[in-house]
Amino acid sequence: MLRRLARLIPILPLIFPFLAGINPASAQTYPNKPVRIISAFAAGGTNDVIARTIAPKLSEHFGQQFIVENRPGGGGVIGTEFAAKSPADGYTLTIATTTTHVIAAAMRKLPYDPVKDFSPINLIGATPYMIVVHPSMPVKNVKDLIAVAKSRPNQVEFGSGGVGTPGHLAGAMLNTMTGIKMLHVPYKAGNLALNELIGGHVSLTFSTTITSTQFIQSGRLRGIAVTSINRLPAFPNLPTVAESGVPGYEFSLWLGLSAPAKTPEPVIQMLADAVAKALQNESVRSTLIAQSVEPVSIPRQTIAKRIESELIAYEKIVKQSGAMTN
Repeated sequence: MLRRLARLIPILPLIFPFLAGINPASAQTYPNKPVRIISAFAAGGTNDVIARTIAPKLSEHFGQQFIVENRPGGGGVIGTEFAAKSPADGYTLTIATTTTHVIAAAMRKLPYDPVKDFSPINLIGATPYMIVVHPSMPVKNVKDLIAVAKSRPNQVEFGSGGVGTPGHLAGAMLNTMTGIKMLHVPYKAGNLALNELIGGHVSLTFSTTITSTQFIQSGRLRGIAVTSINRLPAFPNLPTVAESGVPGYEFSLWLGLSAPAKTPEPVIQMLADAVAKALQNESVRSTLIAQSVEPVSIPRQTIAKRIESELIAYEKIVKQSGAMTN
């Protein structure tokens, strides 16, 4: 018996990781083929820009290709479901966002669980929204907007990328906190809402800075406030909604890298370390900041708790907005 145990001792370190559900070889050789990062939204948006900013640095770090694959549709649900149901081997990752993991879950029953079906890797950044108006609107700031909206109930229209999208909820929150009644006009995508605003078909939108900056700089649109707690470095003269007369107003979108649940822990840790390293790179930071995305890296163990707490808060916002669909 002792001789048999003696023969087993050298291979025990190899046996126990498998019993724990971790393949040491997969972690030691990871990645040995290209890794895809699912962006659940169309090319050109915040989600896509974040993915394409971080992917090259992961490729450099691991010496293997990290390829961004866009799978838009359903407000981000289609691509996120695809990622959730992919093999948990570290070769399919996704850009998780407030939209896909909090807002969508607060609105309706999803084909995935935003907490149980994913293994958070690391946060990448947070970005606020900007209140953008058509130049013909007689408003220069939020106080002006509130005054006009109060004098014209349900006549000031704000466009968004659809019912329950961040642009919709940001507007609904402003309605609730100020007592105004702006009319929501949903479109099939955020860029369509922005195009309609440029054409003068709606009065304003709550847009990401990534999509609206070029139009503000060209004078085709006018930014009047940002929805973050602090002013943005890229727009230092643009006040926050809170300092413009709506204390307590804050609406931001976070984005992070995530993997299907049960992805081996060593692989998750390797990816988390690589993302943290990438966020220290000056070129990555400058690219994100130029898009008004604040680089943020937080312990991955706290991300699930953050999602759970935000779900409670957003369920209230969704209910007030009338966007609940289940």
